[in-house]
Amino acid sequence: MKKMNSNLASCRLLTVTLAVLAVIGLFASPTVAYEEDTHFLMTFVICRSVGFTDQEALTIAAVDQGMDDSVTVNAHENGVPNIEEEWRWHALDLEGKMGAAGIIERRDLLFKEALEETDERNKLIRLGIFFHYQQDTWAHRHHEKSNHLSRDNFTTFNTPTGHGPWGSKPDRPPLDPVAALMSLEDGIVFASRFLERSMKREPAALFAGYVPKGGSINKKWKDKRKGKFFNQIDLSDEKPGSTSLYLKRLIEAQINAYKRSRDANPFYFAKRTPDKVDFEKVRGNLQFVVGSYKESVGEFLVPGQAEKLAQGFTEMTTEQLLFLGKERK
Repeated sequence: MKKMNSNLASCRLLTVTLAVLAVIGLFASPTVAYEEDTHFLMTFVICRSVGFTDQEALTIAAVDQGMDDSVTVNAHENGVPNIEEEWRWHALDLEGKMGAAGIIERRDLLFKEALEETDERNKLIRLGIFFHYQQDTWAHRHHEKSNHLSRDNFTTFNTPTGHGPWGSKPDRPPLDPVAALMSLEDGIVFASRFLERSMKREPAALFAGYVPKGGSINKKWKDKRKGKFFNQIDLSDEKPGSTSLYLKRLIEAQINAYKRSRDANPFYFAKRTPDKVDFEKVRGNLQFVVGSYKESVGEFLVPGQAEKLAQGFTEMTTEQLLFLGKERK
């Protein structure tokens, strides 16, 4: 009798476990990392602000977003994980064997390859590849962990599931505004370094010698969207016209474009979480911030979807990227 009861208990446990996994799978979203508002719009803004030309910044940003737009380079194909692409291009830990150190090592390798590229167009393409991975090092981490803001000791999402069970929320800045800011800060540093070392040009004075300092959530934010999974960056104690204020205002503008709704995902069940953002809303918000800093970053227009598509980076393949600028042996 005891053995029978034990077997029944085991069966019930297995049934419940399978049911939970099935529900998680039902609501899981493909892993795509930060979305178009970061990978394309924000990348263009930071590159153009630092000192890249309109076309240079557009190429870099279009490649960055093209890593998600291109089906065979994306982390998944029709919902099925592309494991090689996950770890190679999207900062997902290969079966948990790389750790944060391995992720950062690959990030630095991609930047090194971009710096050492001699072809003018290919160096911009490589920089776009790098930026996608660099931004994914911030998106593809467990934001619910206490080490979520560590630059080199965070807890990674791993292949093959990535953050699928958590849905797309880790891709959206309102979930973790400080991580989004730190990703932007790192982007500014890398863009400035690349402009100096590879392009032999000085970055805009606003960013010369900039040292990232992070930030905090605005606990006094008066907004009906405010909640555990929807927050805003704190802009207090920043000097008018400063580099830090510019970067924080960009994050603030990006987050202000988001709406929220109740979530059916088991990890956030019935909680209000950020929805997928409207591209044009973010574009307009960022343009306003850029305009207010025109004396420091110059005057430029943030490009739209048509300009992105016209660059032709929506059908890249891993093979093409691996043999970029090289004759295949």
